Amino acid sequence: MASRTNSLIALIGVVLIGMTGFGVFLPIFPFLALHLGGTATEATIAMGCYSLGQLIASPWWGRLSDRVGRKPILIVGLLGGMVSYLILSQAHTIYELGGARLFGGLMAGNMGAAFASAADLADEKTRARNMGLLGAAVGFAFICGPALGALLIGAGAPDDAGFKKVCLVSAALAGAAALAAIVLYQESLPKQARRGADQPRPRRLNMLFTRPILFRFVAVMFIMITAQAMLEATFGLWAGASLHWGPRQVGWSLAGLGVGAVLLQGGGAGRASRTLGERVTLLIGLASMIAGFAGMAVTHSQTMLIVSLFALVVGIGLTTPALNSLIAAQASGDERGAVMGISQSASAFGRVAGPLSSGAIFDAFGRGAPFVAGALLLLLALFVTQSEPATLGAADETPSADAA
Repeated sequence: MASRTNSLIALIGVVLIGMTGFGVFLPIFPFLALHLGGTATEATIAMGCYSLGQLIASPWWGRLSDRVGRKPILIVGLLGGMVSYLILSQAHTIYELGGARLFGGLMAGNMGAAFASAADLADEKTRARNMGLLGAAVGFAFICGPALGALLIGAGAPDDAGFKKVCLVSAALAGAAALAAIVLYQESLPKQARRGADQPRPRRLNMLFTRPILFRFVAVMFIMITAQAMLEATFGLWAGASLHWGPRQVGWSLAGLGVGAVLLQGGGAGRASRTLGERVTLLIGLASMIAGFAGMAVTHSQTMLIVSLFALVVGIGLTTPALNSLIAAQASGDERGAVMGISQSASAFGRVAGPLSSGAIFDAFGRGAPFVAGALLLLLALFVTQSEPATLGAADETPSADAA
């Protein structure tokens, strides 16, 4: 038990450091793209290259982690991220920027391996808690990272030196996370539980279409992340048009959203799952997110905005660990990496689809339209989760090796 606890603590630390490096660069990217002469459309496409790379590579990394263990994939992914930031620091065109982000996405197998490891270190009672703690680490990194990036870039007009500094700090944090993984993290997947080279590898399409419950939960992941990405892509535009806010107010609001989600994922989500069950917790979270999106679509006051953001905090904080736990429950130990890789691919696909669609919806139908679209998508996710409750309840049972 002590060994599991120590490994989980080390894993959380590795993810926190690595994702902070990702978060440092994230809010700076659009300005760097424009600085290099790109248009807004080119900047959006370049931003999406990272998620495209994840979409392509995550299942492969997941399957590999089932064969060689989680630790090597964590380390390689973090080192690949470090190299991508070093390339970004030397980029001179928007195409080099997009290429570096695509490479970073292709190397980003570490998050799927991290969530698979969190599941390895859990039992039926602690799985949602472990997922919540890991989700909280990611959320906390997305608070610390952007704040550090804003501090590094300075208050004046950003220049080449400022952009390079941010890229190098991101690279240093990724390298520090890789070093922490090498020194502190103990492998969570024992050799006897790994998938042998002579065993047929799990094929993701076959896994999805032969396991209806897994298919449903992966679909919910895609829908939910698409809605979240639509919010993230258009919140600043909406706040400027509706409330006449600038970047500082938008940044504080998103930081507050992150703080609330972190606190909930780090404690309340696990208790809710143990008390209510993972599927019921997911349903409550989706309903809360729908209320938040609907409120955002109609609000014109800061008071209503606070209420809507609170509903979103509760929704995101409950849904993320519950859904990851339900997906992990659909895999036996030697295929968990593959299943979590599929989940990460669905998430990456959502982060490609959301921004690409939300801008066009904003321009065509008005400032509140992306939030209406997000609420409708989440209603669909709620329906998919709620349908066939007797069947979906079986998600609490981990498949046997024969079922794989």
